[in-house]
Amino acid sequence: MERRHCESCTTELEILRRPLRRLRWSRYWFKGFASFFGRPLRVCPNCGAMYSGEGELLAAGAVQTEEEVRLDLYRRDMAYLRDSFGGVIVASEIAAIWLFFGAESVNVAAGILAASLGAATFVPFGFFGSKARAARKQLKQMKIARMRGQIPRR
Repeated sequence: MERRHCESCTTELEILRRPLRRLRWSRYWFKGFASFFGRPLRVCPNCGAMYSGEGELLAAGAVQTEEEVRLDLYRRDMAYLRDSFGGVIVASEIAAIWLFFGAESVNVAAGILAASLGAATFVPFGFFGSKARAARKQLKQMKIARMRGQIPRR
């Protein structure tokens, strides 16, 4: 098989793996579906250009680059961690309210402990939330640059 290179950035093309997942929410998802029954699509990992099996350019900047895929995975991980600490905050505050206003006698020490645990988890909640927001902002900038064809060459 001959080596194929991208026309715009001269990076070696790769076979597009999981075409429906990588092309979903784009107007090229049907081309990804059709590639299951025909020749596989090729993609440039640097600029996101998509080529047919014969080597003709189908779309420039249509597919997420490898860097965008990694950043999206990082963003999802940070969002899951943020949500986990948010669950701890909610659970500890519910426990504190139950301990203070529950049916039994008031257990002040346990209520204060539960409330302070909820307050202490605000720090990692905010930290992972800021990481997720920053990654989402950077991911959006990378997508806009890819769609405009302004990805820097390696």
